[in-house]
Amino acid sequence: MTTGSVVRSSWRSFIGRSPSPSSSLSLSPAPGRGRGRDGHTLRQRFWASFTGLDLPPVRSARLGAAPAHATTPGSPPVAPRQPPPRRRTGGLPSGRFLLPRLPQVGGLTADGGDAVLVEASSPDGSATFLVRGHGTTPLAYSLELVVHGRDATRPLMTSVGYAGPDGVERLLLVPVVRARIGPPASYVRLPDLSAEAELTASAPVPVSPESASAWDAATVAASVRAALNEATREAWRQVRESVADDGLGAVIDRELR
Repeated sequence: MTTGSVVRSSWRSFIGRSPSPSSSLSLSPAPGRGRGRDGHTLRQRFWASFTGLDLPPVRSARLGAAPAHATTPGSPPVAPRQPPPRRRTGGLPSGRFLLPRLPQVGGLTADGGDAVLVEASSPDGSATFLVRGHGTTPLAYSLELVVHGRDATRPLMTSVGYAGPDGVERLLLVPVVRARIGPPASYVRLPDLSAEAELTASAPVPVSPESASAWDAATVAASVRAALNEATREAWRQVRESVADDGLGAVIDRELR
């Protein structure tokens, strides 16, 4: 082998090219692709190519490879992905639960028709809540409450809460009593409810003479005014007979006139 052939072989090894047919007698085979070059200094690569040594590959960790989430120099930083906003799952008063959000819909019909927008059950399955939308934009909303498998010989009371446009929480009491036909049910309007509001509700509980101690006159008056059918007004009459508070009884009588 001549000095020229050794130099040519070393040069081809240094730059990573395969040896030519005429250099088949070189001191060592050409290094594999990416082997003996990546991660080594120029002096190490030149000496290895001249002597025919095959330098081992260098791990990416030794090369200081950037992690997958790193940005290249000069590129704007990538903000971490934020989780989607969550509805509150805690902090509700005992016995209350969330109803599904209202869908974002436009006007329903030109003639003021209605449609069920939300249908949900209480956690114990004893009540079904049907939220309806009425008319054209902005929609008006109402609630139909149906009770299942409960003795309604005495009035049962549930409640629905939501924030109005002013941010103040509204609370409506919704009573039900035994119906002549079908399960106990009531039907009420939901004044000042918007599509962005968060609805909460409670499961039905029997009304007792002491129940009125948890109600205030303003809430009772607004709830009686919200009644949309005779079954709901009849339920309030039976509530009036069941409570021992004459002041709240007078409020119910006044709003039922």
